[in-house]
Amino acid sequence: MSSHLHAQGSLPDPPDQGVAQPPVTATERALAEIWCEVLEVSQVGIEDNFFDLGGHSVLLHMIQDRIGRQLGKTPPLIDLFTFPTVRTLARRLDGDQPDDTPPVSRTIAERAGSRARLERQRARRSLSSDRAERGETRE
Repeated sequence: MSSHLHAQGSLPDPPDQGVAQPPVTATERALAEIWCEVLEVSQVGIEDNFFDLGGHSVLLHMIQDRIGRQLGKTPPLIDLFTFPTVRTLARRLDGDQPDDTPPVSRTIAERAGSRARLERQRARRSLSSDRAERGETRE
């Protein structure tokens, strides 16, 4: 059965344009899990930019605290701004990113793709909660 919904007044699910690159290392997995919890998103790719996913400075303090509790090392807040992707921050935490090495920058198109994927996830979540409130089921 198609995942598209054809009920009255409903829109079909948009096709998923961007595919998040999954975490590989233990540090990447831990960071991705923390970001998902704090940002309230279902998945985070290792190249997704924290700020493009809706992150902001207040949430960085939550991220910093959770990293310290979960990984046993608390990064300086400036590192969370300087290394805004799971991959670059994981490399920094694991010691693979020297102090004088700037983080890998993503293209504008890649960042736009991440923002679009996040908006689709939020729209689906909002649509699902609206349907649940009305007692509708998805077929």
